[in-house]
Amino acid sequence: MKDIRVKGLNKSFGVNKVVCDVSFELRAGQFLTLLGPSGCGKTTTLRLLAGLETPDTGTIEVGDRVLTSGERKFNTPPERRGMGMVFQNYAIWPHKTVFQNVAFALQARHVCPA
Repeated sequence: MKDIRVKGLNKSFGVNKVVCDVSFELRAGQFLTLLGPSGCGKTTTLRLLAGLETPDTGTIEVGDRVLTSGERKFNTPPERRGMGMVFQNYAIWPHKTVFQNVAFALQARHVCPA
């Protein structure tokens, strides 16, 4: 894993400010927990990191790559980020087993799951 730097991240949906000036640096090998009440912006922050949302302002860098810049309206698409995200809700295929759902991302990257 590479270092992750998030600077001045902001995201609004209409008049609702969901993520407000979030900044942090996560060094390779470190863990970070986002903790807060429902509706405080945890999931939106993760969606911004994964590229599923575009920030209004702020930057996201991984290693020496700028993945997102709200000011420049630049957002690397999710499939080009090399990241994964496990959704809180049941965003799985109901016709597949648990193993098949978990293994899907590995198989898509041509890594055979054990």
